[in-house]
Amino acid sequence: MFQNQSYHRRFGGARPDQQYEIVASLTAIVRDQHSSDADVEALVLSALAQQSGGLDTPDILALRAQLDVAIDEQAPLRQQVQAVLAAIASTTAQWDRTGRGA
Repeated sequence: MFQNQSYHRRFGGARPDQQYEIVASLTAIVRDQHSSDADVEALVLSALAQQSGGLDTPDILALRAQLDVAIDEQAPLRQQVQAVLAAIASTTAQWDRTGRGA
């Protein structure tokens, strides 16, 4: 199911400037859709799905179900997005290690 098994390598193993670009891009998208009661995880996953040709709907749903991330709602939005992306990279890395999609 997991179409893009190298996502964690693209984000988790990206150079700092590449990670900054990914976080900045997704933060801009999330900021446009963010409200006081918005679910940051869901917004990040939605933005990621829009930008990634390798993640299909079942992948996004599996990520949503498996993500375990503590988001500090008082932190700047960029840090919240970064925390979600780190959790996504960790989850997809585990998928790669176990050879399964979800």
